[in-house]
Amino acid sequence: MAERAAGIQTAGFQTILFRREVSLRMSSVLPRLGSLLTAMLLLADAAYGQSADPRRKVVVERYGISVRAPQAWELITWGENDRAFVLRLPQDDESPVGYVTCDLSVAPDQLETFRDREQTNDEVEQQREEPRFRLTKNQLEPLDQEKFGTERVAEIGQRLICEWEHRRDNDVPWFEQRIRLISHDTLYTFTLATDEAHYEAYRLDFEEMLVSARVSPPHTGLQKMPGGYWMQRDFRFALKVPTDWKPGFGPNDKVLFFAAGKTHDKHTDNLMVLATPSRPFDPHELKKELPEAIKRQDPQAEVAECNVVPQGERSALETVVHTRRGSHQITTLERRFRGQDRNYEIKFTCESAEFQRIADELRTALDSFVEIPASTKPKTIL
Repeated sequence: MAERAAGIQTAGFQTILFRREVSLRMSSVLPRLGSLLTAMLLLADAAYGQSADPRRKVVVERYGISVRAPQAWELITWGENDRAFVLRLPQDDESPVGYVTCDLSVAPDQLETFRDREQTNDEVEQQREEPRFRLTKNQLEPLDQEKFGTERVAEIGQRLICEWEHRRDNDVPWFEQRIRLISHDTLYTFTLATDEAHYEAYRLDFEEMLVSARVSPPHTGLQKMPGGYWMQRDFRFALKVPTDWKPGFGPNDKVLFFAAGKTHDKHTDNLMVLATPSRPFDPHELKKELPEAIKRQDPQAEVAECNVVPQGERSALETVVHTRRGSHQITTLERRFRGQDRNYEIKFTCESAEFQRIADELRTALDSFVEIPASTKPKTIL
């Protein structure tokens, strides 16, 4: 019995030791398990927070624009011609439209130009027997400093808000809101188009996207140089532009150099430089063919002049063409010639009365065109 009692006593003592050892080991392990669990929870929270973020960043660097848009707005086009991006909006199956766009162009002197243009468009539309759309808002408003911040209010100042109500043949209405603002000598036009059912909700999202927008000078490849020249850095040529004309973002990717002059209602005087790979060029042969080709393309066109003229050390074919666009008489002065590396077309398109006033200055700008070899510093030529 004594031995049995001793055995039980020893076993009990060993059990106590075992429990104490387990307790000590657990006390050292649990803090590490706790830390690991905490880290896992933090990572999970971060991952959830990232996936739950209702907005994502849309950045188009060449166009100098970034916005934060709802995750559900699908990016379908970016960096194409003068359009920075297109976002597709979730819509019902029968909805006629559903998109948000951002477009760039050379800025007018003032936003009032577009306000008056929108008003005129509405007045013309309402004269139709069955108007297809109507202007419901056409208002200039200062940027809200609380929403946009002091820096952007100082840079941008105001914006133009235009709202249109459209109706299709089947009488299904849809709505369009255009918001224009000027920054870095560039006009940014943001457009929301959506059906009636989604308009109010998307309009609020659209406004939040605009508040998030950050703009910087777009990459045009143009650089102002001494002597009044503007250089196209990517294609290594330069020329002067008429007084008060503004080089800027072109209407499409084929235009290597673009500048805008005066605005006349719906028409803005402009300069475009196009180029193609170098190939044989005979201005005298082209002089025989081009007038007829212009008439085929535009039956209203009148080829007033078509002459071979000097272009630096080479020859160019210069044409002056009068035509009509809507209510405007338009004149185009164009030169075509072969350069060192490319064939060029340089075209001024102006309201006809303005062309008569500045024709000599336009030709001086054409004469100033110069190519800059890659191995040559621009300042040695310009």
